[in-house]
Amino acid sequence: MPNTLPTPLSANPVRRCHSRSLPWLTRALPLTALTAMTGLLVACGGGGGGEADTSSGTSVSLASAPALPSGVLPVPGILYRCGNVSLGTVSSGSIKVPPGETCVLQGTRVDGNIQLNAGSVLDARDVEVIGNVQADGAASVLLAGNSRLTGSVQVKQGERATVVSTSVNGDIQFESNRGTLIAQGNRVGGNLQAFSNRGGLTVNDNRINGNLQCKDNSPAPQGAGNTAASLEDQCAGFGAGGGGSTGGGSPAPSSPPPGDTSGLPGATFASGSNVTCRNVSLGTQSYANVSVPSGARCELIGTRLSGNLELGGGASVDARSVAVNGNLQGDGVGTVQVAGGTWGGSIQIKNGQRAVLNGAAVGGSVQLEDNPGALTLTNLRVDGDIQLFANRGGATLNGNAARGNLQCKDNVPAPAGSGNRAASREDQCAAL
Repeated sequence: MPNTLPTPLSANPVRRCHSRSLPWLTRALPLTALTAMTGLLVACGGGGGGEADTSSGTSVSLASAPALPSGVLPVPGILYRCGNVSLGTVSSGSIKVPPGETCVLQGTRVDGNIQLNAGSVLDARDVEVIGNVQADGAASVLLAGNSRLTGSVQVKQGERATVVSTSVNGDIQFESNRGTLIAQGNRVGGNLQAFSNRGGLTVNDNRINGNLQCKDNSPAPQGAGNTAASLEDQCAGFGAGGGGSTGGGSPAPSSPPPGDTSGLPGATFASGSNVTCRNVSLGTQSYANVSVPSGARCELIGTRLSGNLELGGGASVDARSVAVNGNLQGDGVGTVQVAGGTWGGSIQIKNGQRAVLNGAAVGGSVQLEDNPGALTLTNLRVDGDIQLFANRGGATLNGNAARGNLQCKDNVPAPAGSGNRAASREDQCAAL
């Protein structure tokens, strides 16, 4: 095959699918980047390899990852050079992608950062990164498939980047990039920022605890269905229903965010403080630790905590789409409800009345012990173990995934459910 570049794509007419579509690629790409074009997400579909749906009904088509040979097994804690190879469900230390080379990650755990260099390509799906993804001058960055990062995504002075259906505890930052950018269906603990990009930006259906900030991008971004503490400048109209903030940076109501309903009065405390949450609802603010006194109720909707959430005796909590660095802990509590969000530590409930845990990402373990009330665990992603011991109200477990073990013992009645995945499923949960 002749080693020549194709006709520059900028000579082709712009391809548009519907009101939320994005421009097709507008630049000729380096040969190393062209080998990874199957890893792009495009809003029009047709790429093969599946779709990612979002709450508004918009979907993106995920093409197949580049076919690369398997790399040598990483050594945990040692920097890994991922150049023109792929890694599967293994654990690695920090990863560096050499200039002009391609790295494919599928289900990989990275204890550290992923760093991309000039002209390099990353195709990462279903990954867990205990750190940041940092790209300066990269040809292509793809994060998809319910990936999770404890840090931030920073893409600068590169070509393309696509982040879809990913949980990011920190920020997503796009700056001075020349190619198409997509951020869709993500949960972001910090801010989503897009500054001075030149290849077209689409921002749809992201749940952002901080701010959505877009400035000096040409062409102007397009998007809808996002929730954030404020929607600013070029992204001011990108809220749920297309009705974001129109005041060039005026904050939207912070408690609760659009789409959530609250049964308690809203309350705001000093940012970064320790909060006693007594019969109030906390919105998209950032605090240190939150304690719920005995017998009190607390709602947390899009709230960020650098520490723990602690419950007193008889206390109840409803935590939705939160980003908590620490643990959720309670002994003798009332009702515990967790919907979505990320927890850097563990969820530990003992002697409680009722617990409903749905769709959360947990960095530690989920431990439920001696609870007299009903327990429901659905679609959790847990790095450690899921453990249910000596509970008496009945337990239902469906569609949960644990990197550790699923352990169930001495529960009456025995737990029920299906579709759970773990390193091992033991005792009463062996068939679930």
